[in-house]
Amino acid sequence: MATGGAWLVLNPGAGRKAGLPTNMVTPEQARQALARCCALAAVRLTEHKGHATEIAREAVAAGADLVVAGGGDGTVHEVARALVGTPVTLGVLPLGSMMNIARALGIPRELEAAAEVIRERRTVHMDVGLASTGRAQSYFFETAGVGFDAGIFAYGNQIDAGNWRALLPLLRFMLRYRQRPAYLTVDGRRALVRAFMITVAICPFTGAGMAVAPQAKIDDGQFDVLVRECRGRVELLRLAFAMKLAQQVCSPLTRTLRGAVVEVEHVRKRLMVHSDGRILGRTPARFELLPAALKVIVGPPQPGQPTAITTLPTRFDAAARPQ
Repeated sequence: MATGGAWLVLNPGAGRKAGLPTNMVTPEQARQALARCCALAAVRLTEHKGHATEIAREAVAAGADLVVAGGGDGTVHEVARALVGTPVTLGVLPLGSMMNIARALGIPRELEAAAEVIRERRTVHMDVGLASTGRAQSYFFETAGVGFDAGIFAYGNQIDAGNWRALLPLLRFMLRYRQRPAYLTVDGRRALVRAFMITVAICPFTGAGMAVAPQAKIDDGQFDVLVRECRGRVELLRLAFAMKLAQQVCSPLTRTLRGAVVEVEHVRKRLMVHSDGRILGRTPARFELLPAALKVIVGPPQPGQPTAITTLPTRFDAAARPQ
């Protein structure tokens, strides 16, 4: 078995949204681009859901110093789960449709430019979230949330998989959902809130490239916790457009808190919870921040995008730079 060096984990099915192609880069093109920038110890293709995590764990056990996730956000999430708390660096070749983490890390979508970022090996230690609901637990690297957005993900994930019959239930959900009371505790401070949705964010982007937390930083040691009310569908549309355009929403209906431990308890009806778009269950929910738990390669800020890094590295990572 190959040991050490850089491993490339490629998802050959990346670049499809709602069953339609969005990225035409082939696995061989991705391999060639990365091979021009660093020596590859292994190239592995994923075969099923969760396989990228298994491969990344093999890479850690084999002594790899870099694991590059070639695929969409799902592939990046799977690889990242295996690297949390290890000294192994995560690199990203963005081959998917939305690429929320790549945007937050300043990694360009163009393949050769992304490979060049990996060659330069500028690294940051990224915070990671741990979401829990009862017996279910999951790391998250973008956002977790309670309420409306969790329901959107529940139906949206079905549509992404090509099940267009979920569109009508999604529309019904959007029209009928109302804000609900909940107890929100942030670093021990408890309050009763009325919320349409509560977002616990590490990076600005989630879902379909929505900037739900434009001011969030991946390395500041705290969550951005956004409590959003919504008093009508006009307000909802305004909020959605602002998120899509990555604009900060200045509204008395949106409050931003910051902290490292967040708990949400329902008052009457249990509320749906998601972790990076995966439905984790229902409230009560707990979100714990693991500071600087994942070492990631970052690029320069991208034009027109919020900067999600507190302190951009100006030098190569000497320990990881290719010789």
